[in-house]
Amino acid sequence: MPGPVIAERVLEFRLPGQTHAQRVTVLIEAPQSIENGNWSVEYEIHGPGQRKVRQWVGGVDSVQALYMALVNIPVDLRGIALLLGGTMTFLDSEDLKFPPPL
Repeated sequence: MPGPVIAERVLEFRLPGQTHAQRVTVLIEAPQSIENGNWSVEYEIHGPGQRKVRQWVGGVDSVQALYMALVNIPVDLRGIALLLGGTMTFLDSEDLKFPPPL
C-alpha cells in the first residue's frame, strides 16, 4: 500500500454449514491530499482466501475521505459475502461495527 496503514480490522467469513471461518482483513491508509485541495483514502480487503480488493474514496477534506472509506467498506464486505454465499462477522456478530451506509 502506498500510504501508511492507520487502521486494521480482522473479520471472519463462513459458508453455510461450515464451522471453520476464513480470515478477512481490512486495512485503511492515512488520508492523502490530492488535486484541487481534495483528499483520498485507500483501503484494502484481504480475503476470504486469496481474494484482494483495493478501493479509494475521496472527500473535500481528510475527515470526509476517511468517513467515506468507513461507510463504503461494509458495502464491499457485504457484496463479497453475497457473491460467495456466506456470512461476514466481527466478534461473532453480523454487525461489522462500521458506520451505516449513507
